[in-house]
Amino acid sequence: MSIAVEPQRESRTVTETTQRRWRLAALIGLVALLALVAFVIVVTEQNAQASRMVPVLKATQDIQAGTTIRADELGVAYIRVDDDSVLANLTGANDRSRLVGQVAVDGVRTGSLIPAGLGTPEATANMWDVPLPVKQRPPDLKVGDHVALLVSGTGRSGQPVELVAAQDVRVLAVQQDSVDVWLPASAAAQMQLYASHGDLVLARMQPGTVQKNLPQAGGN
Repeated sequence: MSIAVEPQRESRTVTETTQRRWRLAALIGLVALLALVAFVIVVTEQNAQASRMVPVLKATQDIQAGTTIRADELGVAYIRVDDDSVLANLTGANDRSRLVGQVAVDGVRTGSLIPAGLGTPEATANMWDVPLPVKQRPPDLKVGDHVALLVSGTGRSGQPVELVAAQDVRVLAVQQDSVDVWLPASAAAQMQLYASHGDLVLARMQPGTVQKNLPQAGGN
């Protein structure tokens, strides 16, 4: 007696082949769906960037270098920007209140966009970065330290003394034989004169601790 099994095997093979095809089709469909979603996201982001309008400041009047910036000199312009590096060179509309009252370091014509760094605080507008050759300084002097500037003088007894030319001066840079300091513009020429004679000595001090009743350079 014989048993027929071939039809059952063929049916099972057909079923497995059909299932594999469905799985492959589903996988291909999933890949295509993910690719479509990614494409839509990219296109949407590109369109959003292309249509992005950014508010920046513009000059509504001519702004003169060295003058205090007024509120009525600043307006807002909306520009389309694709490159963020462009924005880094402009002043955003949110900085308007900060800019008002500062001193313009450059001139800006009416209608022009306000460049970044246009204003400087009024307290530092008359301050200069002054390089000074020095005779002596602390060996570990560093940027950010505050110093007193001393010059060589002669006391009533004829003995050499150190006279105080300036106090609480911030150090901006330190080189081997010179130091850049932050000085009022009115004092820069005098300090350069002292330094040119090789008489300038720096003494480190605590910020804000100005001492009174000290021998002053140039005093009576």
